[in-house]
Amino acid sequence: MAAVPCQNVDSGPGVKVCPLCAELIKAAAKVCPFCRASQTRWAHWGPSLGVGFSVLTMLALVGLVCVWAFPDILHLEGREFAPHRAELAVARTSLERDPTKPGLWLNGYVTNSGTYPWRVLELEVRLMEGEGKLADVRQPRISDPFVVQPHQERAFRVGLDRVRFTNLNASAKVRVLAASDANHPPKNE
Repeated sequence: MAAVPCQNVDSGPGVKVCPLCAELIKAAAKVCPFCRASQTRWAHWGPSLGVGFSVLTMLALVGLVCVWAFPDILHLEGREFAPHRAELAVARTSLERDPTKPGLWLNGYVTNSGTYPWRVLELEVRLMEGEGKLADVRQPRISDPFVVQPHQERAFRVGLDRVRFTNLNASAKVRVLAASDANHPPKNE
Protein backbone atom coordinates (compact mmCIF):
# COMPACT_ATOMS: atom_id res chain seq x y z
CA MET A 1 0.00 0.00 0.00
CA ALA A 2 1.29 3.49 -0.84
CA ALA A 3 2.05 5.94 1.92
CA VAL A 4 -0.40 8.82 2.09
CA PRO A 5 0.96 12.15 3.30
CA CYS A 6 -0.48 13.17 6.60
CA GLN A 7 -2.79 16.17 6.34
CA ASN A 8 -3.30 18.36 9.38
CA VAL A 9 -6.89 19.25 9.95
CA ASP A 10 -5.98 22.77 11.02
CA SER A 11 -3.91 23.58 7.90
CA GLY A 12 -5.76 25.76 5.49
CA PRO A 13 -5.92 29.28 4.15
CA GLY A 14 -6.21 30.86 7.61
CA VAL A 15 -2.93 29.41 9.00
CA LYS A 16 0.78 29.82 8.37
CA VAL A 17 4.04 28.26 9.61
CA CYS A 18 6.18 30.21 12.13
CA PRO A 19 9.59 30.74 10.45
CA LEU A 20 11.38 30.32 13.79
CA CYS A 21 9.78 27.24 15.42
CA ALA A 22 7.89 25.74 12.41
CA GLU A 23 4.61 25.46 14.34
CA LEU A 24 1.31 26.15 12.61
CA ILE A 25 -0.23 29.41 13.79
CA LYS A 26 -3.06 31.64 12.64
CA ALA A 27 -2.24 33.73 9.57
CA ALA A 28 -3.22 36.98 11.31
CA ALA A 29 -1.00 36.32 14.36
CA LYS A 30 1.53 39.07 15.15
CA VAL A 31 3.40 36.90 17.71
CA CYS A 32 3.87 33.14 17.68
CA PRO A 33 2.10 31.63 20.75
CA PHE A 34 4.72 28.86 20.94
CA CYS A 35 8.10 30.66 20.66
CA ARG A 36 6.99 34.28 21.15
CA ALA A 37 8.75 35.36 17.90
CA SER A 38 7.36 38.42 16.18
CA GLN A 39 5.65 37.61 12.90
CA THR A 40 6.26 40.95 11.16
CA ARG A 41 7.96 41.06 7.76
CA TRP A 42 11.44 41.98 9.09
CA ALA A 43 11.31 40.17 12.43
CA HIS A 44 13.55 37.26 11.47
CA TRP A 45 16.17 39.74 10.14
CA GLY A 46 16.54 41.48 13.52
CA PRO A 47 19.41 39.38 14.94
CA SER A 48 21.26 39.38 11.60
CA LEU A 49 20.91 43.14 11.22
CA GLY A 50 22.27 43.67 14.73
CA VAL A 51 25.35 41.56 13.99
CA GLY A 52 25.82 43.25 10.60
CA PHE A 53 25.60 46.71 12.14
CA SER A 54 28.13 45.73 14.81
CA VAL A 55 30.56 44.41 12.19
CA LEU A 56 30.23 47.59 10.08
CA THR A 57 30.78 49.76 13.15
CA MET A 58 33.93 47.83 14.06
CA LEU A 59 35.27 48.10 10.49
CA ALA A 60 34.66 51.86 10.50
CA LEU A 61 36.44 52.17 13.84
CA VAL A 62 39.44 50.17 12.56
CA GLY A 63 39.51 52.38 9.44
CA LEU A 64 39.54 55.57 11.52
CA VAL A 65 42.34 54.24 13.72
CA CYS A 66 44.38 53.36 10.61
CA VAL A 67 43.88 56.84 9.11
CA TRP A 68 44.90 58.41 12.43
CA ALA A 69 47.94 56.13 12.89
CA PHE A 70 49.12 56.30 9.25
CA PRO A 71 48.07 59.72 7.90
CA ASP A 72 50.34 59.56 4.84
CA ILE A 73 48.84 56.33 3.54
CA LEU A 74 45.87 57.98 1.77
CA HIS A 75 47.81 60.72 0.00
CA LEU A 76 48.18 59.59 -3.58
CA GLU A 77 50.52 62.51 -4.29
CA GLY A 78 52.82 61.41 -1.47
CA ARG A 79 53.39 62.60 2.05
CA GLU A 80 51.78 65.73 3.37
CA PHE A 81 54.39 68.43 3.93
CA ALA A 82 52.86 70.34 6.87
CA PRO A 83 53.88 67.86 9.63
CA HIS A 84 57.45 67.81 8.24
CA ARG A 85 57.89 71.58 7.72
CA ALA A 86 60.36 71.90 10.62
CA GLU A 87 62.70 69.39 8.94
CA LEU A 88 63.53 71.92 6.18
CA ALA A 89 65.56 74.89 7.36
CA VAL A 90 66.75 77.83 5.28
CA ALA A 91 70.21 79.10 6.22
CA ARG A 92 72.98 81.46 5.06
CA THR A 93 70.68 83.76 3.11
CA SER A 94 71.80 86.96 1.42
CA LEU A 95 70.05 89.68 -0.56
CA GLU A 96 71.45 91.17 -3.78
CA ARG A 97 70.11 94.12 -5.79
CA ASP A 98 69.16 93.51 -9.38
CA PRO A 99 70.77 96.40 -11.30
CA THR A 100 68.36 96.12 -14.25
CA LYS A 101 65.00 96.28 -12.42
CA PRO A 102 63.53 97.22 -9.02
CA GLY A 103 63.91 93.86 -7.35
CA LEU A 104 66.16 91.75 -5.19
CA TRP A 105 67.71 88.31 -5.50
CA LEU A 106 67.62 86.00 -2.52
CA ASN A 107 70.39 83.41 -2.22
CA GLY A 108 70.68 80.71 0.41
CA TYR A 109 70.65 77.03 1.31
CA VAL A 110 67.83 74.67 2.26
CA THR A 111 68.87 71.92 4.68
CA ASN A 112 66.82 68.74 5.13
CA SER A 113 67.21 67.19 8.60
CA GLY A 114 64.41 64.66 8.02
CA THR A 115 64.30 61.20 6.50
CA TYR A 116 62.25 62.01 3.38
CA PRO A 117 63.30 63.88 0.23
CA TRP A 118 61.28 67.06 -0.44
CA ARG A 119 60.71 69.08 -3.62
CA VAL A 120 60.78 72.77 -2.64
CA LEU A 121 58.01 74.70 -4.43
CA GLU A 122 57.57 78.00 -2.57
CA LEU A 123 59.34 80.08 0.07
CA GLU A 124 58.14 82.70 2.53
CA VAL A 125 60.51 85.65 2.81
CA ARG A 126 60.12 88.19 5.62
CA LEU A 127 62.23 91.25 4.89
CA MET A 128 63.28 92.96 8.11
CA GLU A 129 64.60 96.51 8.56
CA GLY A 130 66.50 97.86 11.53
CA GLU A 131 65.77 96.11 14.83
CA GLY A 132 63.34 93.42 13.71
CA LYS A 133 60.84 95.76 12.05
CA LEU A 134 58.89 93.88 9.38
CA ALA A 135 59.16 95.75 6.07
CA ASP A 136 57.67 93.31 3.56
CA VAL A 137 56.61 89.69 3.09
CA ARG A 138 57.07 87.81 -0.16
CA GLN A 139 56.08 84.31 -1.19
CA PRO A 140 58.07 83.61 -4.33
CA ARG A 141 57.37 80.40 -6.21
CA ILE A 142 60.44 78.52 -7.26
CA SER A 143 60.43 78.58 -11.08
CA ASP A 144 62.48 75.38 -11.22
CA PRO A 145 61.59 73.35 -8.08
CA PHE A 146 64.54 71.53 -6.58
CA VAL A 147 64.82 68.43 -4.41
CA VAL A 148 66.59 68.37 -1.07
CA GLN A 149 67.62 64.84 -0.15
CA PRO A 150 67.54 63.66 3.51
CA HIS A 151 70.44 64.97 5.63
CA GLN A 152 71.71 67.16 2.78
CA GLU A 153 71.49 70.80 1.73
CA ARG A 154 70.78 72.50 -1.56
CA ALA A 155 71.61 76.04 -2.74
CA PHE A 156 68.94 78.25 -4.28
CA ARG A 157 68.53 81.66 -5.92
CA VAL A 158 65.14 83.28 -6.31
CA GLY A 159 64.04 86.70 -7.52
CA LEU A 160 61.92 89.04 -5.38
CA ASP A 161 60.09 91.45 -7.69
CA ARG A 162 59.09 94.99 -6.77
CA VAL A 163 60.15 95.21 -3.15
CA ARG A 164 58.52 98.15 -1.27
CA PHE A 165 61.54 99.41 0.63
CA THR A 166 64.99 100.64 -0.31
CA ASN A 167 67.07 99.82 2.77
CA LEU A 168 70.18 98.02 1.60
CA ASN A 169 70.93 96.79 5.13
CA ALA A 170 67.75 94.70 5.27
CA SER A 171 67.84 91.10 6.40
CA ALA A 172 65.62 88.22 5.39
CA LYS A 173 63.99 85.54 7.50
CA VAL A 174 63.14 82.70 5.14
CA ARG A 175 61.25 79.43 5.52
CA VAL A 176 59.93 76.81 3.12
CA LEU A 177 56.22 77.49 2.61
CA ALA A 178 55.32 74.67 0.22
CA ALA A 179 57.01 71.40 -0.72
CA SER A 180 55.91 68.06 -2.12
CA ASP A 181 57.08 64.49 -1.68
CA ALA A 182 60.05 64.03 -4.02
CA ASN A 183 59.38 60.28 -4.25
CA HIS A 184 56.34 61.09 -6.42
CA PRO A 185 56.38 62.88 -9.77
CA PRO A 186 55.60 66.60 -9.62
CA LYS A 187 52.09 67.80 -10.44
CA ASN A 188 51.69 69.65 -13.70
CA GLU A 189 50.51 73.08 -12.59
